[in-house]
Amino acid sequence: MEHDTGYNDRKLFNFIYIGIGLIFLIDFNVNTFDFLPDLFGVILIGAGIGKICYINEFFSKAKFYVNIFLAISSVKLALNAGSLLQIYFKGYYAYKEIFSDSVILLLTFIFSAAELFLSVNIFKKIFKGLEDYLYMSENLPQLKNLSVISSVLNIFFFVKFILTFLSQMPALFSDNNLDDLSIMFNITLNTDSIKNMLIPPCFIIQTLFGVFVLSLVIPFFFEISKDKNLYNLIKSKINYILINDIFFVLKRTLNTAFSLFIAGCLFFIDLQFDNINVLPDFMICILFMIGISLIKSTDNKIRNKKLDLYLIINLFLSLSAYISGTIYKIKAFYALTEDMKYLIPLKLIWNLLYHSSVIIFFLIFIEFYYFIKNFQRKHLEFSITYLNKYMTSSEKNFDNNRNIIFIAASVMFSVKTLSVILPPVGIVLFIHSLLLVVFAFYIIRGLYRTREDIYSYYRK
Repeated sequence: MEHDTGYNDRKLFNFIYIGIGLIFLIDFNVNTFDFLPDLFGVILIGAGIGKICYINEFFSKAKFYVNIFLAISSVKLALNAGSLLQIYFKGYYAYKEIFSDSVILLLTFIFSAAELFLSVNIFKKIFKGLEDYLYMSENLPQLKNLSVISSVLNIFFFVKFILTFLSQMPALFSDNNLDDLSIMFNITLNTDSIKNMLIPPCFIIQTLFGVFVLSLVIPFFFEISKDKNLYNLIKSKINYILINDIFFVLKRTLNTAFSLFIAGCLFFIDLQFDNINVLPDFMICILFMIGISLIKSTDNKIRNKKLDLYLIINLFLSLSAYISGTIYKIKAFYALTEDMKYLIPLKLIWNLLYHSSVIIFFLIFIEFYYFIKNFQRKHLEFSITYLNKYMTSSEKNFDNNRNIIFIAASVMFSVKTLSVILPPVGIVLFIHSLLLVVFAFYIIRGLYRTREDIYSYYRK
């Protein structure tokens, strides 16, 4: 027999997952190792929010913060895994040399501050969204509990931040400070001994407080998940927008397409690590091709054959340039001076392929600009013709800076060609990368504004 409590609609949203996800955000850390990775908790919270983000602005903002947290927690998990592997293969002292106390303290502060900001904002938005629905479903008892639980959670996140950072604070002590403390307390103190004194109480306080918070939060989410009126209310709103709102489907497609374009722009930046570009250019072609196919699915008449052809050609060209360049850099690093002659043909092939790919990327940029503006123009004309939308002359003339953009792009693509001759380190390479970052940021900003302009055509 089917339960009438909303449990059959878990694919839409599931509040229980949010409560369970919090378990992983408690952070049972020992020596910066997280035994309950945040990544799993963030995934659960995102699954718990589900499709409510489509119908409620607070849940939508919470999902936005969840996506950021997902990226940060993935990096944190990778660093933890890397640290464990180094301890296993190289021993504890080798690990300490690679990750010094100052580096660990810096990473701890950065990750803890980011987790504090994201955790507070995620649950703040979730509780704001729940407040609206609990009020509409007349669930007054849980509505009263909500403010108390929200306050306790915020206090916990701040306490967790302080305790996590406090356990690594001894790294700030200099040798003179440690000597003074040793004289003051008449015992021999060093960084490790102070940490050993601080970590146990910090861990115990955080764990006990975390268990207390879970004893409040998990029952709360379990109770509201059993609220039939609440679940039916949210389910009906989600089903209505999924079935009846045609623009919602368009907006969701555009969100995905423009997210792919923005991600592609990030690969325009030359980020060197050990003289190897970790943001390969060929990924631009892949992401742009997928994004363009999504936009074409909304309107079959929007086509740009030149853009499609350039992307296909440059996918193979830039991939070949990346492979040949990587092979050359690796071989040049290990080769002896007298053996460098046989690498000259490989370098010439790499330079030729790379410069050719940059030229075609510039052509792709021009055609992509026309493609996006043509797409925007189609939506503008549709809203004016069929929705009787009034647009000012400035709104209609959305590509008046085209020539300036093309001039700036030609300069930046010329700068990008210099990467094959620039030294792998130094102020010159820094300025080169900085210019590419600024240009990529400018293009991302333009894409974001274009997407928002298209949305505005359909707003009443």
